[in-house]
Amino acid sequence: MKNLELKNRFTLAPLDMRMSLFDGTVSQNDIKFHGIRSKSVGLDIIGSAFISNSGNTALGSISISRDEDVEGLTKLTQAIHKNQTKAIIQLVHAGRMTNKQATLGSPVVGPSAIKATYGKVDEPQALTRQEIYGIIKQYQDATKRAMAAGFDGIEIHGANSFLPQQFVSNLSNRRSDQFGGTLENRLRFIKILIQRTKNTISQFRGNDFVLGYRMSPEEFEKGGLTLKESLILAKTLEELGIDYISLSLHQFDIRPQTYETKYSIAEIFRGLLKVPLIIAGEISNPIKIESALKMGDLVGIGRPLIIDPDWLHNVQGDQVLKNKSDVLASDIGVSAQIYKFL
Repeated sequence: MKNLELKNRFTLAPLDMRMSLFDGTVSQNDIKFHGIRSKSVGLDIIGSAFISNSGNTALGSISISRDEDVEGLTKLTQAIHKNQTKAIIQLVHAGRMTNKQATLGSPVVGPSAIKATYGKVDEPQALTRQEIYGIIKQYQDATKRAMAAGFDGIEIHGANSFLPQQFVSNLSNRRSDQFGGTLENRLRFIKILIQRTKNTISQFRGNDFVLGYRMSPEEFEKGGLTLKESLILAKTLEELGIDYISLSLHQFDIRPQTYETKYSIAEIFRGLLKVPLIIAGEISNPIKIESALKMGDLVGIGRPLIIDPDWLHNVQGDQVLKNKSDVLASDIGVSAQIYKFL
């Protein structure tokens, strides 16, 4: 991946564990969790680090919104690097997929003033053109902090209906200016974001810092983002010089819902792109690992590594694999809230 040499093809998937302090400061639990679970993977992707209070997805998520966050983030990267594992941090702006409790009173914003139809969310204020460019600068500032903290790269979180995806989707973007309407216009936010972030990386770090992008290939609501639109986005990202694309999938080998095909979504992306591809989703046994490695360059593991930090070692041997029922939340160092979703 770019100039990064990874010790294997497995990544710790970007998880929002909500272990940080109330204001997003890195906690000892964050450091312990990643220090243990990064031992067996080649790449640890820290999930959902918010770039501003307005962009926070939930209380307990990690902050990269302030210069004072660098101290804690540095301790986090050091814990990961001790395992000869590379560290990438995922930058998130929730857009309309949040509420004023999570944003600590900051406005909830989006491309248009359209409230999401699911989740604990508030109605967003439509972003002005000036505010859009202000958010892009927040991504750039967060990128500088990631460099200062010793990360090996960043990943733009453009999946799970967060802000970049909101600009692309007709469900959340009804703008009539240069950021809305045609697909070309709806892609404009992401194009400017990637171009300016790459400029920041070139200016302050050079060629040894990775820029990735995570995306959801389809939206399930009627009239939402289609696979064809996502393929155009992916090709655009590749042309802009993105270093990898990560697919957010419920199941790694799932087929698309927006048109008939015998191929999985991952196989379709693999056939279109030359850029490295990370895939994840219900990869839970050796057969699935083997299949996933044929579809993607890297394979993301989430839930199994939360339950058992030694899962990658055990799954390739004769050891009995742990299930959720075998451990308590306190055994694996997660909150009861996170445990119930495992």
